[in-house]
Amino acid sequence: MKLFSTQPDREGARGGSVARLGGAQGGGSLKSGLLTQVSPRMPLWMRVGGLSLALGLMLFAAISSARLQNDLSSGQAARDSAAYGQARLNALRADKAVSVARTAMEGALSTYEAEPGAAQSAVQRAFEASAGTLASLALIDAQGRIVARTGQDEASLLSEAAKSDDKAFTAVALGSRLTRTERAYLVRTPAPGRVRAVARLNNPLRDAENTRDNQIMLINAAGDILSASDERLTGQNIRKALTVTPEQIRDNASQVRISQGTLEEKGFVRIAAAREGENGLTTLYVEPSGAVASGSWLGTASLFIGPLIIGALFGLLLIVQGRRNSETARQYEAKETRYRLAVEAARCGIWEWDLESDQVFMSEVTGVMFGWGGSGVATTNEVLLRIAPEHREAVRKALLNARGHGALDVSFRVPGDNGRAIWVDARGQATGPRGPAGFTRLSGVALDVSEERAAQSRAQRAEARLTGAINSVSDAFVLWDRRGRLVMWNEVFGHTFSIDPRFLKAGTSRELIEKVMAIAIRRQEPVIDGREGVVEAELNDGRWIQISESRTLEGGTVVTGADITAIKIQEEMSRRNEEQLQAMVDKLEQSRRIQTDLAKKYEMAKIRAEQANHAKSEFLANMSHELRTPLNAINGFSEIMAGEMFGPLGHARYKEYAGDILSSGQHLLALINDILDMSKIEAGKMTLRFEPVSVEEVVDDTLRLVRQRAEKAGLKMRVHLPQLPDIQADYRALKQILLNILTNAIKFTPSGGTITVSAVPTDSFMHLYVADTGIGIAPKDMERLARPFEQIENQFSRTKEGTGLGLALTKSLIEMHSGRLEVDSTVGQGTTVSVILPLTQTSPGASADDTPDTPDTSGQIAAA
Repeated sequence: MKLFSTQPDREGARGGSVARLGGAQGGGSLKSGLLTQVSPRMPLWMRVGGLSLALGLMLFAAISSARLQNDLSSGQAARDSAAYGQARLNALRADKAVSVARTAMEGALSTYEAEPGAAQSAVQRAFEASAGTLASLALIDAQGRIVARTGQDEASLLSEAAKSDDKAFTAVALGSRLTRTERAYLVRTPAPGRVRAVARLNNPLRDAENTRDNQIMLINAAGDILSASDERLTGQNIRKALTVTPEQIRDNASQVRISQGTLEEKGFVRIAAAREGENGLTTLYVEPSGAVASGSWLGTASLFIGPLIIGALFGLLLIVQGRRNSETARQYEAKETRYRLAVEAARCGIWEWDLESDQVFMSEVTGVMFGWGGSGVATTNEVLLRIAPEHREAVRKALLNARGHGALDVSFRVPGDNGRAIWVDARGQATGPRGPAGFTRLSGVALDVSEERAAQSRAQRAEARLTGAINSVSDAFVLWDRRGRLVMWNEVFGHTFSIDPRFLKAGTSRELIEKVMAIAIRRQEPVIDGREGVVEAELNDGRWIQISESRTLEGGTVVTGADITAIKIQEEMSRRNEEQLQAMVDKLEQSRRIQTDLAKKYEMAKIRAEQANHAKSEFLANMSHELRTPLNAINGFSEIMAGEMFGPLGHARYKEYAGDILSSGQHLLALINDILDMSKIEAGKMTLRFEPVSVEEVVDDTLRLVRQRAEKAGLKMRVHLPQLPDIQADYRALKQILLNILTNAIKFTPSGGTITVSAVPTDSFMHLYVADTGIGIAPKDMERLARPFEQIENQFSRTKEGTGLGLALTKSLIEMHSGRLEVDSTVGQGTTVSVILPLTQTSPGASADDTPDTPDTSGQIAAA
């Protein structure tokens, strides 16, 4: 598909332009015409002389044909032997080159399989080891992706060669529009599906002998010509080039027999074939069928000496006539060659764009820029496809504009195979006359400006970062050049000195800006440390600015202004605080003396408190013995009298009084025991004995103690206990915990209520619940629960006896078990007390040998 329309009446002109581009490709330089044409105005005598010469040559050819036939038949056997010997010699030369190439390819594959990360290094070493046998070498995976490559070659041709059949070793001939002829590619496949080695083989027959009138070819098993002394034949099949089949060539090579064929421009030819080595390639030695033996060559040549002399004289006249034009053409070509070499030495590519034929010639450097690897001819669309998609439309518009105005100047990006892209500047001018549709031919250069683009981008980013950094600082900043002209500043500078933005322009003189700054400054003073180039200025609005000035390496000046208002205010405050501090020193000295007196008084109070605590301990020790001993006697004797163990007391009131004495004594003993237990817990002298305890037994023992009292109060007792595991606990303490909770539930539950005892085990804890339908506890009283000697008073509980130690003692015992106590209550609906204890004790409060010295008073409390 062409980018520009063409005129049908200019087909001849287009054909001529394409031919010139093709000639430029083959010669490697940009030329408008390579050959100087002979003038059609030839004199009459030259025409007659040329016709006579042609007739004479035909006559001599007819006379000598019979003699030549005799010479050919006599030297046929000698020629056959010489041709086969030449074929074997060339076969050995070709086999050596292919073997070297194959060894290099196998070396690259072996190194890659041993160390995949060194693929590029392996390819480079193998390429160097080939000693010029290879023009390029690449490793390609099963998906056709190039793993590593070296040498100047098209990536598309290497990938195309890798698509050959999965054979261990094969050779193919491939080419593209950018190559003058097809080239020989060797493919080494270690195994199907694995990485392959693909290499382009330099022509091993280029320097072969006897190629002036003869042809030497290297073909593969399919008959494709891989290399030839005439490179124009490369890529053709011998069926077309020589009109013979590969099977005939293989048979003649094995039977040492000469084949007959035809070759364009040579006519009938004789073909000698030879195969050497195990690479599967065959070398052909092709000579014209009319070749004479060396022994009769001089005799045959003598027949043509006369006509050749006449032809030489005639040609001399033509040379003399066109010598001046040829000399001019050579001078032009030399100048053009020098120009091309000078331009390409500067890494500047040359291109010629024929808009009418939609073809672009590219020099070696230009082709490398576009990723083709060398010079050649391509269409406009092929060039556009090599350009980044976002730049293609700009290039199309530039070409349309160049067609109208005759000048092209466009920049675009060309992506590379390795993921890196290059930037190209294409500039050119029209080289031909302007036609009805505009200019049709452009010539110019392509410059690789990637480094300039990268440097420009880095400079722009650096400038943007510098500008952003300057604007982000809180200090005023301004930069002057060595001539005192404004270069750079930030917004803080303008705001600080109240400078009109119209003055802040690049190039403004420093003198003018400083005059504007002076208007905003009330006064200036040097800094305390006397630093050079640093002053402190007070602005009209009361702010203080520290102005610092320094020189740059280029001779410019940098001025910064830091706001030191806070520092100045702090200095003033420090001066005032110093005066206040001096006034406070005296007060502090006086306070120190007062605190010394207070410390002495505190020491005395501490001594008295320790004495009081010691007295308390002695009092509790005495209470433990002095109060329990008479109470035990009172309780014992009153119990005997109430039970009339030694007979009736006489009057019934005596028995009633004895029961009251027993009840009061037991209550008083329980009170004393609670106080002593609480004191021991607070003093850290209470010890527990942990052992496996059955929760069901503890609940049963406790319920036996309180059941009679609950029934007397008109309450129902319910127990819900599933199969429970044993827990590590102090049996007496656990029984005391449940007894205290149940006693409180009975005390504060009205008649007709229900008390429920339940338990639920978890993975690590035992949850015991005591729920009642009593009066409940108000939220404001929840914080006072479990405090020693605290009782929650209301109109129902004011008449209830108690010291307020029950829940406090219960909570302390639970905490000694590493558990916790939780209370959930609603006023008028009831209370649920939760006791959460661990199944095992990790840090027990007492060993198994410890025996608590607190007597079991649970029965006495229950009776009370």
